Amino acid sequence: MIILAIDTSATATAALTDGETVLAEWSAAVGGKHAELTGPAIRSLTAGQPAPELVVTGVGPGPFTGLRAGIATAIGYSLGAAIPAAGVPSHLALAVRAYRSLDQSAPLLAATDARRKEVYWTRFSGLDEHGVPVAAAGPEVSAPSDLAAHLTELAGQQAPAGIGGGFELYPELLAVPEVADPILDTAPPAAAGLAIAAHRILASGSELWPTTPLYLRAPDAAPATRRETSLR
Repeated sequence: MIILAIDTSATATAALTDGETVLAEWSAAVGGKHAELTGPAIRSLTAGQPAPELVVTGVGPGPFTGLRAGIATAIGYSLGAAIPAAGVPSHLALAVRAYRSLDQSAPLLAATDARRKEVYWTRFSGLDEHGVPVAAAGPEVSAPSDLAAHLTELAGQQAPAGIGGGFELYPELLAVPEVADPILDTAPPAAAGLAIAAHRILASGSELWPTTPLYLRAPDAAPATRRETSLR
């Protein structure tokens, strides 16, 4: 199946895949211009390539503005191309990348920037028989100290390897003995990993997620309160 994948949970990234083969991919640090740059990039990415049969979007966790730009782009593309759209948690893309260099039963901790001095995190217990990363806990949003406390509770178990930008931003996570060395990398999720995860999930006979964003926290903006006025 030809899959177009889009993720804007961190940077902006898109990929076109056929099964496990990456046909084309693009990524950029867009500095908040996710919506302006992702659409043109996708048009360039798909030019001259086989037509996508499915579009998948990273549903986060991630910040409001960036995350919804990718989801809206994916939904718009699916409507225009008359193909289905589905979601995949963005941390699965990190896990797919990580397990290229890990044993399939090795635990893994993905941690990404949630701003406000917090991290988004998901703890994986390995790959299932179809090569799909299995989430043992998360995704959640926590202060680094709270995540460290969660990991301390796992003392005695095999320490997870680490992946994701949260380890670069908060080096105190590296000092927790329950996180194994090495930290595999601190790069953001890549859309190719999303597409490969989607391919494996569908091949297993399971369904993908809806295109509902995983914000994990309430929006900053609050509805305006209605002011009572009297006319005289």
